Amino acid sequence: MTSSENFKSLWQTALKFGIIYTMAIIVIDLMFFITGSYRGEHPVIDFIVSFISSVAIIFIGMKTRRDIDFNGYSKYGEVLKTALAIGVTASVLVALWKLAYYSFINPEELAKEYELIKKTILENDFFDEDKKMEILSQMKVANTAMSKLSSYLIMTNLYALIVGLILAIFLQKQHPDDAYNKLDV
Repeated sequence: MTSSENFKSLWQTALKFGIIYTMAIIVIDLMFFITGSYRGEHPVIDFIVSFISSVAIIFIGMKTRRDIDFNGYSKYGEVLKTALAIGVTASVLVALWKLAYYSFINPEELAKEYELIKKTILENDFFDEDKKMEILSQMKVANTAMSKLSSYLIMTNLYALIVGLILAIFLQKQHPDDAYNKLDV
């Protein structure tokens, strides 16, 4: 496979699985929205569903590229590159979705999120009252649809990196004829 074909294949896989990743996020968001639930009220369910679906999508994307483009054999760096490319693609798509979601579909979720944070901070005895009010005023400013955009861009990439680093250990597969594995006698 030439370098150009490798690059094209990498980004085709990244786009395909980045879209699938984003669609999973959209489905989860819409399930919570349609049922009238706030994600913060059910953090365990939200975490389990989001975690399992995202890890599975990244895993399948990495494995698909390894099996199709590299005939079942690929080095650690190559499968890790696939995870990172999926993360970059997904981060842009998820950030755009979240911007639309918080701006137009469910802006009330930001208010619910702020109220949950406010309740948690006010119940915390670690901070004095002035510090609590300072934190709450900063959170009020930072809790906008536009501020969520940058956090999703960063967090989705970071998440894909961590998941990719772990999954690449299990998905790398050296070709038996690879010169690095042969012993010269």
